[in-house]
Amino acid sequence: MSPEHPAPEPYAPIRPVLLEKWQAAVYLGLTDDGLDRLIRDGVVPVVKLGGRLKSRVRIRQSDLDALIEASLTRATSGPLAK
Repeated sequence: MSPEHPAPEPYAPIRPVLLEKWQAAVYLGLTDDGLDRLIRDGVVPVVKLGGRLKSRVRIRQSDLDALIEASLTRATSGPLAK
């Protein structure tokens, strides 16, 4: 294997890239209704699998991480205000 693609460890857990709605809600510490509101308001983008009206909806973990990063309020005083 090449250095940029090391061999996976046997039985290593796979970190999901696409999360189900309940997983995304847990990841953000929200209720299902709270996550639905963020999706409806366009704050959290979704991936629709299937292309139909009743498609399965998934959320990219990278989008949740970007939302968290963009929502951080930096410390203005104290030891973390560097």
